[in-house]
Amino acid sequence: MSEKIYHGLNPAQSEAVQTLDGPLLILAGAGSGKTRVLTHRIAHLIALEKATPSQVLAVTFTNKAAREMEERTMGILKDVNIPVYEKLWIGTFHSTCARILRDDIHLMGYQPFFAIYDDSDQRSLIKKVLRALNIDEKAHPPKSFQSRINEAKQLGLSPDEIDKKPGFLMDEMSRKVYTTYELEMKKANALDFGDLLLKTYELFRMYPDVLEKYQEKFRYILIDEYQDTNHIQYLLVKMLASKHRNLCVVGDEDQSIYSWRGADITNILSFESDFPEALTIKLEQNYRSTQTIVGAATHLIKNNSQRKDKTLFTDNDKGDKILIREENNEYDEARFIADKIAEAIGVGGRSYSEVAMFYRTNAQSRVLEETLRGRSIPYKIVGGVKFYERMEIKDMLGYLKAAVNPADEVALRRVINVPARGIGKTTVQKIESASIENNMSFYDAISYVADHRLVHAGAARKLRHFREMMERLIDKAVSVTPSDLYLSVLDESQYAIRLKEDNSPEAQARIENLEEFDNALKHFEQERGEEGTLQNFLEEMALVSEADSIEDSADSVTLMTLHVSKGLEYPVVFLTGAEEGLFPSARSIDGDDPEGIEEERRLAYVGMTRAREKLCITHARSRRVWGQEQFHTPSRFFDEIPKEFVDRQSAISRPGGFLNRMTSSPGMAQRSEPLSRRNKMKPQTQDFDVMPDYEDFDQTSEGDGYQKGMRVRHPTFGVGVIGQVEGKGQNQKVSVMFENRTMKKFIAKYARLELV
Repeated sequence: MSEKIYHGLNPAQSEAVQTLDGPLLILAGAGSGKTRVLTHRIAHLIALEKATPSQVLAVTFTNKAAREMEERTMGILKDVNIPVYEKLWIGTFHSTCARILRDDIHLMGYQPFFAIYDDSDQRSLIKKVLRALNIDEKAHPPKSFQSRINEAKQLGLSPDEIDKKPGFLMDEMSRKVYTTYELEMKKANALDFGDLLLKTYELFRMYPDVLEKYQEKFRYILIDEYQDTNHIQYLLVKMLASKHRNLCVVGDEDQSIYSWRGADITNILSFESDFPEALTIKLEQNYRSTQTIVGAATHLIKNNSQRKDKTLFTDNDKGDKILIREENNEYDEARFIADKIAEAIGVGGRSYSEVAMFYRTNAQSRVLEETLRGRSIPYKIVGGVKFYERMEIKDMLGYLKAAVNPADEVALRRVINVPARGIGKTTVQKIESASIENNMSFYDAISYVADHRLVHAGAARKLRHFREMMERLIDKAVSVTPSDLYLSVLDESQYAIRLKEDNSPEAQARIENLEEFDNALKHFEQERGEEGTLQNFLEEMALVSEADSIEDSADSVTLMTLHVSKGLEYPVVFLTGAEEGLFPSARSIDGDDPEGIEEERRLAYVGMTRAREKLCITHARSRRVWGQEQFHTPSRFFDEIPKEFVDRQSAISRPGGFLNRMTSSPGMAQRSEPLSRRNKMKPQTQDFDVMPDYEDFDQTSEGDGYQKGMRVRHPTFGVGVIGQVEGKGQNQKVSVMFENRTMKKFIAKYARLELV
């Protein structure tokens, strides 16, 4: 019977399925059939009666993956005529811990019917704590405290254990908020997501008999995606497996891409140190991609130092070369991709659902979406929402709509307390009542409520400030361009400043979307000329959001970030925006952080290995940020892929003189080297030009305080030298060449530059 279970597996897979006792590390390369191994291994344990179904614990990272694992395991057992009468313990870390806590959390003073707070609930309670502690949430954003608390819980630290973790610092205010927050959570008989793991860990430490019960129960433990585990998950796994030591972890350090949310790659790299008797099995045969894609991805990832020695291979066809395409800007890039999709559908006979587009940041989707809509190509977004449906974009549209039409009550209600300015629901309800009772617009009722003292003095003052701000925006709306009005909205409302103060990954993504919205307005103005009015722009956006129902189409192109793409696969993949400063990201380049660059390289590896048959990687010579054209060199990752695997094309014409000038430019160094080495190297001649000539900048305009040649520091892009200053006052622009040889142009007012 058991032979049937591992029949059809390759030798490495079969060994992994048959090796049941003791610690086992399965290094599963991309597309190597790890889920197949896990499900067959669980079935094998049950078939051999090494354990009952309830004595096997299998943990993965998504509910979808858990359901698939359970269904496939049950299917295998059914095929070999083994009935299962117990519920399998297959789930996520959070669902598994919740299941344990329901039985035993009463020992910690909680009721078993505890509530589970999501991010929004958690933030609401933190706001209550800030009010109780008289902490101004404008000066100290709730999201910042939320981030610090969650980070502490990922490390297994309760408020009184913060000092026990070397290298983890929490200021006194945050510690006080964390302590009070925990007391409030217990009063509410509630746990947040971090608590599900932390309270289970504390339960096991406080009550050894409870830990022993589960150690005895789970005779065999299997952990999927082990490279994505954080510290508290690592601690829980070690605790549960310490008795029987029948722990099987499956993962791929080359696909560890979630450090920004706590994942610790050292968990998988150190497994053999934690369990010296462990056996390691490598799954190196890829069943997904062509030989060309596998070969290129393998050569790329070998440039990382934080990895095990394994080499992916495949018996699949050689396949087409990877197309690397250079375009002039992001619009040309999007048009090229749309052309290739149309060709794949019309000539290649493919369906839209066979095609996926990946990008490094959500903000990149805006141009891609607009181009696909213009070509009537159906698309859907996975793991996100359409650009104009994102919260921060709808907030900005709300301000712009109210500036054009102050009678727009829906728009006003959306923005009256965004960002938070102390105008609460009670005050808004009084405005609404005054509007109805006096037959006036919601906008006029704002002044009426303030002037007639229908609210307390503090609220009246805040209403007047909001009304005065809107009056200034309304006045500007009739005399300035849409993009200038938008910058005024950001300035007056302090929306972007609040996000910068938040300083979380989510806030950074929102800022990138705000930058891209500025680009959209600028592009609209240039494209429409005299018709590029705010009214026309808002009308078009309204039509898009109301009539755009193609996302529900079953046959549609899929758009997503590279992070979301992990675990998926498509016959045809377009990987967009492969430029220094975008991919790899500017943050990973700052300070020449080798770990940051290695994670970006792993992200590239993940993106490439999602493609089954065809892979196209695109990059643009220039992109617009805050409406300003910025030039970027192609991604360093291109130089790490052997030429035999790629077909490199460019849509940009290169006159001989310009090309010669470029290849002799001091900025032309081999990008495949680390920055620390690259800056010491002599210039290398390239067979393609990667940057325009920056030596001919105008030196006449010095501006207000900034001058050419000054060294400055930017909080995101690091240290650079000013190459050009244009204009003065509010409209002053500065161009900076950063140490990674990326040139960026900023509006000085918003640049956040400091002299070095």
